[in-house]
Amino acid sequence: MSQSHHPSEETLLAHAAGSLDAAFRVVVATHLATCAACRETVLQAERVGGAVMAGLEDAPMAEGALARVMARLDEPERVAPAVAAPAGLPAALAGYEVGKWRKLVPGIAIAPVSGTARGRAGLHLLRLEPGVRLAGHGHGGMEMTVVLEGAIEDRSGRYDAGDVAENAEDAHHAPVAVGERPCVCLVALEGKLRFHHWLVRMLQPLFGV
Repeated sequence: MSQSHHPSEETLLAHAAGSLDAAFRVVVATHLATCAACRETVLQAERVGGAVMAGLEDAPMAEGALARVMARLDEPERVAPAVAAPAGLPAALAGYEVGKWRKLVPGIAIAPVSGTARGRAGLHLLRLEPGVRLAGHGHGGMEMTVVLEGAIEDRSGRYDAGDVAENAEDAHHAPVAVGERPCVCLVALEGKLRFHHWLVRMLQPLFGV
């Protein structure tokens, strides 16, 4: 699979450093699963980070640290049960729970995604039927979307499966599902969407985004 739209280099470096919010990490990891070029960028960043760490001076251990570590060797191993990703969804969603699909308006449905890793951003699945456009909106913070199935199009271009769209707080768009099949996306979102139309804003409490 070849993608046309990738996470920014800044986002990939933050992913490599482990500093991305949990929801955004899932979106980036979903893209990395199908993008060799971005995986190589992350790998190189991790290697540089490892080299920097290796060059740091050793920090002195706290008194009794070695004794505490040795004592823990006798403790029974605690292994968290492996939880696979929900059926038909990316492996990056392993350990996450997907709620029921809820129709917002004809042709648009959303499902919440929750997991043990919490952050400031929410995570949702969004489904648009062919030809359906999401109402024009801005953002209360960063929005990052990866297409899982189908395709969407907005003023910045067409996004097919595996493509990532990053939208900053000041971005405004109204993506539409293109092609003959529904478009399913995984969306990480800080804050709430800021819809342009007054009627959509009135209904927004029902949407949960």
